[in-house]
Amino acid sequence: MREEKTNRERRRRRRVRNQMLAYLTLLILIVLVLVAGYFGVRYIIDYVNKYNDKVNRFIEEAESSASQESNSEINDAETQESGIQYEEGYTTPVADDQLKQLVESLLGEMTMEEMVAGMFIVSPESITGVETAIQAGEGTQTAITENPVGGIVYASKNFKSQEQFKQMITNTRGFSKYPLFTVVQAECGTTAFGLDETPKAAKLTDANQVVQAYGSIASKLASYGVNMDLAPIAEISPEEYAFGTDASATALLVNASVQAIQSAEISAVLLKFPSISAESKSLEELKNNEFIVYDAAIKSGVDCIMISHVKANNITGEDMPSSFSSAVIQDLLRKTLGFNGVVITDSLSNSTIVDNYNSAEAAVAAVQAGADLLLEPAEYEEAYKGVLQAVSDGTITKERIYESLYRIYRVKYKNALE
Repeated sequence: MREEKTNRERRRRRRVRNQMLAYLTLLILIVLVLVAGYFGVRYIIDYVNKYNDKVNRFIEEAESSASQESNSEINDAETQESGIQYEEGYTTPVADDQLKQLVESLLGEMTMEEMVAGMFIVSPESITGVETAIQAGEGTQTAITENPVGGIVYASKNFKSQEQFKQMITNTRGFSKYPLFTVVQAECGTTAFGLDETPKAAKLTDANQVVQAYGSIASKLASYGVNMDLAPIAEISPEEYAFGTDASATALLVNASVQAIQSAEISAVLLKFPSISAESKSLEELKNNEFIVYDAAIKSGVDCIMISHVKANNITGEDMPSSFSSAVIQDLLRKTLGFNGVVITDSLSNSTIVDNYNSAEAAVAAVQAGADLLLEPAEYEEAYKGVLQAVSDGTITKERIYESLYRIYRVKYKNALE
């Protein structure tokens, strides 16, 4: 037993060191390219040495925490006797403290322009200008450098072969100054992205089947370098894409999906809150139905939840998309359901949005409402400049931007300390 714990500690230390050294190497290369022409070799050496010292301190602290955690697990009987309990899906206080320090330090290196850009997930085409992106070369490198977005979302048209897709993602991540979310939407039942065929959600009736299906999907996606999946669907529905009409049974299967996805170090994104039923049901009816599914997933540690564009007039009294509603995001999702993770909008290029708002208006409204990640605005540049201008004129506070980036980077870096 003690040998198993020791091996687990070694693996944890190895992951921490490898990930942090990879980020360090990338940052050093970027600093060399961008700073050399302006400040000279001496500045570069000093800057890199200082940053290297900072990252090494975090590695040492993380390893120390890993050792403490391992010792704590070995003495589990003493922990239980003290009455301390940790819910599955959440980090221990020691690991959480280390993660907090790491995120705060790295955010301290970012400009406001970089922070705002980091709130967007966009298609590769939207920043490169190509019709269909199937590789990542100099054009992607330039685009990522000029637009340090938070993530890239890929569609089936971007996939031609497993090797091609893996290489494109690897190159794109390598070009980015900061860690990227590399995103696809791969629900059970799809064969897109070279996935093996799995049953549709409606055909899966127990947790083991779900774990097998989503485990297969997550394993293949992880091999490509994907680290976010816009799945599973949490809707209560008789349709084949959903797990069924019983809230308790659906909650169990959604949880199994989330655990299978996130076990592969891919962030799961619950789709979507609220569902179409929010247009007709009362708040009490929602609490006794779909809220059961979200409550269970939140308590077990789901990383992200997607906010729909459904108008929940019946429960908010607001004639606006839920993605622009603080009553939905802040009051229902965060306060009522207690979700502290990343809130991502449904696609902002959806006709519901573009028919009524320009890209800047949509992005600003979503941020004001409490969204952390803005998915696929119709015009990225317009949306980005709109949010940046809103920060400049005080419509959106700097603290509000920092709040979202803090949530985003907690998810991006959480595996470093696991």
